[in-house]
Amino acid sequence: MRNRNNRPTTYQKLSYMQKLANYNQRKRTGDVVTIADRTGFSTTHVSDVLNGKYSNERIMNAAYDRGRGRQINVTLMA
Repeated sequence: MRNRNNRPTTYQKLSYMQKLANYNQRKRTGDVVTIADRTGFSTTHVSDVLNGKYSNERIMNAAYDRGRGRQINVTLMA
């Protein structure tokens, strides 16, 4: 059985830093609490991870998913 997916052969996953930069352009008030509830970590730890003090893939993936599809903050200000 072959593994079939819809990704092109040139698909590359985003790195941790790319996800962090992407989320920081799209963060909104209340995201830290929502991500903490979803992942089970404390809001303090989630905030530290999103500020770059620590790294945690699970929190970063939840944050990236939360911000996906949003406009960036600079666009909203204009």
